[in-house]
Amino acid sequence: MLSDDLWFWALIALIAGAAVLGSARYRAFAAGVRRAALRRNLIDPGPGQRLDVEAGGFASDLSWLSLLLGAWVLASPWIWGYDDVSGAIATDVITGAAVIAITLASLVFPSFLALNVLAGAWLLLGPWLVGYGNDGGAVGLSDTIAGLAIAALAIAGLSTASKRVSPGTQGPIGRIQR
Repeated sequence: MLSDDLWFWALIALIAGAAVLGSARYRAFAAGVRRAALRRNLIDPGPGQRLDVEAGGFASDLSWLSLLLGAWVLASPWIWGYDDVSGAIATDVITGAAVIAITLASLVFPSFLALNVLAGAWLLLGPWLVGYGNDGGAVGLSDTIAGLAIAALAIAGLSTASKRVSPGTQGPIGRIQR
């Protein structure tokens, strides 16, 4: 099991540090994705509304944390050594992959984050419903903590996304064709 090796935790610390340092680039990337979606008319903020597509400060977009947590959940059976427990691999791999896919889709469609709230709730209860939560050690605890964090980040993301939409500027009602 990987969690017994010191090099593994050093690698996790390195990845976490790189993610924190790269979060500004990620926020700029996410803002660019939203700008492109707005320009291509994939999204419409609604009549009289404006969508803020600029990258904000550190707490303006924490979806990069959801991506890391999704990868953590996906790899958890091998990290904690419960890859031989019935149902654990399917639960964690499918849920982790879903969290990653939903988080990426939420860059353009933030309402998808409601599905991450459900995925987080599933991770809270899934280990015991599937039957591997009582196998000892970090088996159920890892999924529970990750589930709480994923749900909290999804709720924070929904709140932040609602603040990106604001009343638009006053403009002409119509345009005359020349």
